[in-house]
Amino acid sequence: MERRMRGNSHVRCEWGEKLEITSKAYLSISNLVQEAILKLVSKDHEAEGNLFMVGDVKQSIYRFRLAEPLLFLAKYKRFTSSGANSGLRIDLAKNFRSRKEVLEATNFLFKQLMGETVGEVVYDEAAELKLGARYPENSRMNTELLLIDRRKEELAEKEEIMIEFDEEELETVQLEARLMAKKIKELIQEGFPVYDRKLDRTRPVTYRDIVILLRSMPWAPQIMEEFKQQGIPVYANLSTGYFEATEVAIMLSLLKIIDNPYQDIPLASVLRSPIVGLSGNELAIIRLYKKNGPYFDALESFLQQEKAHHSELYQKVSEFVSRLNQWRNLARKSSVSNLIWQLYRDTRFFDFAGGMPGGKQRQANLRALYDRARQYEETSFRGLFRFLRFIERMQERGDDLGAARALGEQEDVVRIMTIHSSKGLEFPIVFCAGLSKRFNMKDLTKKYLLDKELGFASLFIDEKKRIVYPTLPYIAVKKKLRMEMLSEELRVLYVALTRAKEKLFLIGTVKDGEKKFKEWEQSFTHREWLLPDYDRLKAVCYLDWIGPAVIRHKDAAILREEEREAADEIFSYPVKLQIDVIPEEKLKEQNEQAAVMMDEKMDALRNFVPVQSTSSFANQVQNQLSWSYPFSDAASLRSKQSVTEIKRRLQFSDEYSDISIKKKIQGNSSYKRPKFMQAKSLTAAEKGTAMHTVMQHLPLGEDLTEQTIRQTVHYLVKKEILTEEQVEAVNVEGIVQFFESPLGRRLKGAKKIFREIPFNLAVPANEIYEKGSSLNTETVIVQGVIDCLFEDDDGLVLLDYKTDAVKDRFPSIEKAKQVLASRYEIQIDLYAKAVESILKRRVDDRYLFFFDAGLIIKL
Repeated sequence: MERRMRGNSHVRCEWGEKLEITSKAYLSISNLVQEAILKLVSKDHEAEGNLFMVGDVKQSIYRFRLAEPLLFLAKYKRFTSSGANSGLRIDLAKNFRSRKEVLEATNFLFKQLMGETVGEVVYDEAAELKLGARYPENSRMNTELLLIDRRKEELAEKEEIMIEFDEEELETVQLEARLMAKKIKELIQEGFPVYDRKLDRTRPVTYRDIVILLRSMPWAPQIMEEFKQQGIPVYANLSTGYFEATEVAIMLSLLKIIDNPYQDIPLASVLRSPIVGLSGNELAIIRLYKKNGPYFDALESFLQQEKAHHSELYQKVSEFVSRLNQWRNLARKSSVSNLIWQLYRDTRFFDFAGGMPGGKQRQANLRALYDRARQYEETSFRGLFRFLRFIERMQERGDDLGAARALGEQEDVVRIMTIHSSKGLEFPIVFCAGLSKRFNMKDLTKKYLLDKELGFASLFIDEKKRIVYPTLPYIAVKKKLRMEMLSEELRVLYVALTRAKEKLFLIGTVKDGEKKFKEWEQSFTHREWLLPDYDRLKAVCYLDWIGPAVIRHKDAAILREEEREAADEIFSYPVKLQIDVIPEEKLKEQNEQAAVMMDEKMDALRNFVPVQSTSSFANQVQNQLSWSYPFSDAASLRSKQSVTEIKRRLQFSDEYSDISIKKKIQGNSSYKRPKFMQAKSLTAAEKGTAMHTVMQHLPLGEDLTEQTIRQTVHYLVKKEILTEEQVEAVNVEGIVQFFESPLGRRLKGAKKIFREIPFNLAVPANEIYEKGSSLNTETVIVQGVIDCLFEDDDGLVLLDYKTDAVKDRFPSIEKAKQVLASRYEIQIDLYAKAVESILKRRVDDRYLFFFDAGLIIKL
């Protein structure tokens, strides 16, 4: 039983001063000790109302924590709606979670199953679930009961003995997992509609909308494996199953034979695995070469004696043994974690595991093995031998590790969880699986039993006759504990069914459907709602309750041998149930067909033949694989370019260039060279920077003689704008020559002068890159710095200084002008376009000045 205080609930009492207990979390009050504590801190009389409790006895599922449902139930019966002379009871009757189809199915079942004897509460009109939520109408939300009929002779069952997890149960897990996978695929492919409250509309179901509820988690690894084979993403919070993972077991076997190859089982495991890939017949052939002794001796004998008759097998084995020797040598020199990662690389097993069904999870497990080896070596222990002994000791103690987290619970995955962990949660679609799995009654088979009311009871041991038999107290305590256990299981089933918001699937397996349905049909003659206590107390699984209850409804005709007419309210209860019986062979045939289809696909892939897919996602996959990005040109080109970069990219190299333009682009860098490289010599770009700096700071209002220019240079060094190395690169004579020229005198006499003007200009991308129509809508930001812009009486003049080597490079001045004008035409055009676009004025003249030869070129 669980009672909870919500929000800022308060409990007050007066011990000389007021004591206040505030709980912002849920405070579980379940047993006699907690009850006594609350009585001490609350007022004596319950009717005075300073103790607030919230609870639902039907959802009390914490018996293992000594929860006591009868405590709350006594208050529920004693309190009244008026609160006179007792506590005040307020019934919160409406359910705001589920659709009416889920509520009606739950009510129909528990009106027949839950009573004071089994369930410890009467499921009357006050206890029934009442609709409070609003959903759009949908006729496909009927609760479904899916029964797998195995049609095999029933094994002798002993009620008190719990069946262990055996091969037959493993097959049941696989069958139910296969059935659930089939249903989930159908829901996803057809876009089954679920209502989204956030969007306030229906939308197609996703994997995260689906949950599988189990009584306990031993079935979860097998269900996950089946789902991976079916391509369904799944998540379960497992604390075990790591060492049983196939990929981890193979790698541990490989580590074991690296440590000691004379271990037959690990050696056979590796040889049979995809790492080597030997068949059973090939393993037998090797064994024939030495029938006695370790298998590794037979392997060595095979390599020494055989080469001609089994050449392919010889090549596989010899390559493996050669690598094994290398790995053993590495194991002696390196850490275990490095060895493991080297094994992943050499065997490519990590990549292989990633290509298998559930590959993401398998790779996560392999990464976890590497991480755990690294963590182990952070301790004082080292070496492969000690690491393997550590793993073996864990396995001997029964310890295990949870599978690595490849998927998070919040991703688009189907979640598997226990009914206990789902309490308080809600899910659009719920699969309640394992309904035929027997209850865990181990606690009732102990040699002694304890009960809080009846006390201690034990078996009687007759020492002379050497027999053990139960005593009367033992039988009485056992019967009481069994009734409490069954009541708890019934409440657990109630919690499971009420987790569903829209669609509920009940999955169970029967060994012989015809025989089991006849047993259930005996309840058809019972005319009262509540099934007899005897029938409910003899249940050993959830299906023993659900079957006799469901078969009494008109929709369960498929379970009855012949249709019976009944006019009672149970038969015609307003609930719509969808019941289906699936033969075991049908599920096995589907698996065999899937295996055959997979083999055909693999053969086609090996022969490089196109595979025809019948999946509804085939067109979507094809479209995604053949899709090409429509703006690939824009993605491969820069969205911001400097004028110099554009010039170099569009310009062709000529015979007068130092190097080809391609080499210039590859070697170009906008980063400054390190000091130790700058100290050797200045690059052409660094020399040009020095010249432009001097031209920027010259006082144009003065008479610019050689002395004036040198004083300006000295001033720039003093201000740390230039370095001593850069001063040597300043061509003072060239500057004097410029200002003595007509263009220089025109600059000095200008009305407005602007030097070193940075700009950014948006230019259509197809003008820069010339890639075609795909760049019509794209723009490129062009950035640059204009050396000089001045305005005089004759108009606006654009001037650009150049430090290129000109002397002795060209056969004539005319040839120099022709080549240099062609080289810098693109750059000057972009400068002019920027000025005209920004200032909205036409550039009247454009000039280049080369300091090396005092050459002026008008463009």
